[in-house]
Amino acid sequence: MSSEQRPIAPEKLAYPADELRTPINVLAPDTRNFNFNIPSIEVLYRAIEQIQLNSLVPDDIKVQFDTARNLFMHSFYVYRFYVVAESQALTTLEFALRECIGKEQIKLFSKELKAEKLRFSEGLRLYMEYLARRELIKNEDFPIWHNRNRIAAEEAYRLEISKRMEDEGLSEYTWDDSEIDESKFDVEWNYVEVLCNTIPKIRNKYAHGGKTLHNQVLRSFENISIIINKMYERTQSSKPESNKQ
Repeated sequence: MSSEQRPIAPEKLAYPADELRTPINVLAPDTRNFNFNIPSIEVLYRAIEQIQLNSLVPDDIKVQFDTARNLFMHSFYVYRFYVVAESQALTTLEFALRECIGKEQIKLFSKELKAEKLRFSEGLRLYMEYLARRELIKNEDFPIWHNRNRIAAEEAYRLEISKRMEDEGLSEYTWDDSEIDESKFDVEWNYVEVLCNTIPKIRNKYAHGGKTLHNQVLRSFENISIIINKMYERTQSSKPESNKQ
């Protein structure tokens, strides 16, 4: 039997994974989503619609960010769109930074850094450093920073459970929130510094291509929207009234 005559399995036609879609199956869910409690596109949409750019952000930046959000939503049909969506969101961040801060300010800032014997190539890392030093983004802007002690407490509890199960020969253990003592933790965590170091690396990784495939991009979208919103809010508030949009 020739390849043209070979029958196609119904499940392959109904639920394609990475191959080119056809007009018939273009809206078939990518079933890999079902493994991560995403049973419908409505579930994904409800998470994505909460992440928005505010009214101070120019429309051309919002359009680029909505392109990323649309890719994010269509990941329900094409699982590989998750990383494409994150890449587009990071590109939008870089675009927003250039538009809001401008090349002249970055040149002056670069001279400041050189005086301190610090050098960053003119790119996303330099712009992120500008945001941090000018306090256009702050740790308290990010929900994860406020939850840092809870995160540390849960991780410690998780390790405690594992040890208890091993020591007592238990096959299962019921997670009990009342056993988690967040008051024991006072985590010092400069989340802005973490973002300054990690965001450019992720952006560069996507720019050079690779095999990365995951769906954990919601936090990235949240962080990018916060960075853009806070940057525009704080640069706008520092302008004279006559220069505001």
